[in-house]
Amino acid sequence: MNSGLGGLAPAQHEVDLARTLRDALAELVPSAALRAGLDSTEGFGVDAWKAVAGEIGLCGLAVPEHLGGLGLGALELNTVHVELGRALYPGPFLSTSLATTALLASADGPAQERWLPRVAAGELIASVLPDEAAVNAAPGRPAWTLSGTASFVPYGHVAQLLLVPTHSHGWFAVEGAAAGVAVRMMPGLDLTRRLAQLEFHDAPAVPVGQPDAGVDVGAAVAQHLRLALAAEAAGGLDWCLATCVEYAKTRTQFGRPIGSFQAVAHACVQMLEAVQSSTATARWAAHATATNSSEALLAGHVAALRAGEAYRTHTEAAIHLLGGTGFTWEHDAHLYYRRARSALALSGGLSAHRAAIATAAGLDP
Repeated sequence: MNSGLGGLAPAQHEVDLARTLRDALAELVPSAALRAGLDSTEGFGVDAWKAVAGEIGLCGLAVPEHLGGLGLGALELNTVHVELGRALYPGPFLSTSLATTALLASADGPAQERWLPRVAAGELIASVLPDEAAVNAAPGRPAWTLSGTASFVPYGHVAQLLLVPTHSHGWFAVEGAAAGVAVRMMPGLDLTRRLAQLEFHDAPAVPVGQPDAGVDVGAAVAQHLRLALAAEAAGGLDWCLATCVEYAKTRTQFGRPIGSFQAVAHACVQMLEAVQSSTATARWAAHATATNSSEALLAGHVAALRAGEAYRTHTEAAIHLLGGTGFTWEHDAHLYYRRARSALALSGGLSAHRAAIATAAGLDP
């Protein structure tokens, strides 16, 4: 299939990475295993996570080589998130990779040396609290403490390391099992990505980076989130397209495959266009970020807007195209629909992306 990426097409090592990861995920998290993991306390298969994080080594992808990782960047992460989105992988890779980005952006060498080797080895699950978290830091002897509440923390219930932005003192690291940290699970539309509410009551914390670098760290994390969710959306859309095309080829009505009906064929073509444009914009944003382009911020918002909106629209279309089976609990289509809607909210929402694009273009949002 022609992706329309032109000079941004994946390099051979990315093609190999995608093929290897797709085959591994098909074996590790087929639909039955995915659903079994959703019913567990963790919300994902622990053995599959150990394989993805450690044996395959995904968590070390962006960790520098001197800290035990591969030292790769945004383009390779784009490849990984597309495949994870296609398989609807439910484990805490995104939350851990966001924490990796926060540590790298902090330029805090001791903090990186303390935690990133464990991340690279697949031994440490981490997460990042959202910027709007109402958490305050207080200096003390011998350590800083944090107090406050944060909601919508991805995999906060299993995170062994929490990266926390505060209002006036920059970023802090908190051990997930530390005294003073209380966790409450939050109900969510997306069954494949668990969210938690965290309460801090004088929880011991370690400063990460300089307080005046907090804005830069937050910006790096937000950009990573936009790129990751756009890539996941492109992968999820590709699953929808493949599933609907196969169904249209094999499901018959009035003695003919339903794919021969104009309305069904047009819907599949529109879904193909959504796959290609979402893949291209997500790839453009990853390339702009990897090359430190002046367009990186704009590209991130464009990718999150285009892919997020297309994902929401076409997962709904897929359910209709699949007919009576698409509405059932047993079919995975509703899991992709849930992921699409919740991911769009997690990335900031359509209005926020449109406003950011308008601002970047010098227009009045």
